[in-house]
Amino acid sequence: MPPSGPWPDLARHGLRRACSRFIGVVFALLAAAPAAAGPLDGLLTALPEKLAPLGYVEFGSDHMNDALDVFRIRDSDPLTAGTKAGDYRGQYVNGAWRATDNVWLSGGLGQRHVSDAADTYVYNSWQFAGQYRFLEAAGSRPALALRLSSWGNRAVATESNTPVTVPGAILNTVKVTGPADQQLQGDLIGTWTMSPALDVSALVSLGNSRLSYGSLSATTTRNGCNYQLSFAGNDIFGTLIPPCAATGGVIQQFFDSSGDYGVDVANEIAWRGTFMQLGVNSAWRNGPWTLQGGYLFHAVRREAVDAILASRGKASHTQNHNITLEADYRVHPHVSVFSRAQFSSNLFFNDIPVTYNSSTASRFGSKYSLFSVGLRAVF
Repeated sequence: MPPSGPWPDLARHGLRRACSRFIGVVFALLAAAPAAAGPLDGLLTALPEKLAPLGYVEFGSDHMNDALDVFRIRDSDPLTAGTKAGDYRGQYVNGAWRATDNVWLSGGLGQRHVSDAADTYVYNSWQFAGQYRFLEAAGSRPALALRLSSWGNRAVATESNTPVTVPGAILNTVKVTGPADQQLQGDLIGTWTMSPALDVSALVSLGNSRLSYGSLSATTTRNGCNYQLSFAGNDIFGTLIPPCAATGGVIQQFFDSSGDYGVDVANEIAWRGTFMQLGVNSAWRNGPWTLQGGYLFHAVRREAVDAILASRGKASHTQNHNITLEADYRVHPHVSVFSRAQFSSNLFFNDIPVTYNSSTASRFGSKYSLFSVGLRAVF
């Protein structure tokens, strides 16, 4: 229901400014910190049997912290220097099975813990793919394969319990339920066998992204009373949280709209887009060692959100360069251990698109690095 009495001009103006800032806080929750690469497209090959004749299962652990921050991204911002902002800890399991001579099926599940200066958030990641080699290598002609995949990331909820001071109000808590992204992707991969020990691969990819979220909410205190704020699209609904001991008239409920402040919530945090990738990599085998290195270029075109940034005179980031290096050592005929390093020019927004929106876009101009260790069983 609408307020039973008139809303004082000063209080309403303060609430409008607070709601505008609230949008920014919500956006920050959706992208507390960029996380690790998931699909590892930079190492794709048309000949996966060179890694494992029939299939493999891989267990890995990814890490980023102050000791591993080779680009010193925390030190570039006085608000994050000396904090855990950018810390990342993740675990995953990947597997692949050679269904026929030319067909591979693969999938993976993982969990990522990413941190900002005050809070840590948990994202669950998934990926499923099928790859078909439709042309065998012959002479200088590469083996060619088509790969189709679906992958994404989702958090049950991202919630901050740290009070945030904004003009006219203090947001005691902020919560976003079900932030998620989902991708459909196709890859064309070519692999040249340069020698029994050396392969070189190249790839081109096309795909689309779709972001979503469940609900946005917050609590705030005004004039000695606590209020629950709920969002439905661009509509804001505030409800008094009893009891309230304030004297005088007490506002029980109120409505507002973020559109009055030039903010379009859905298009700014739940955008859609298309992307393309170009990559090249090489694998070299010598005794128990396998060394791999890959480069991946990623470009994305997002609907609405980047145009909104441009209208506000803010920069958007649509390209990313990623280098992946991996060393694998076979400790048993069917077991190997590996370490991996990833270096990115513009964070990992191509692997966790849900972390990119109109409020957090400026963060994606930073470089990022990630380090992994794991165990791989082949059969």
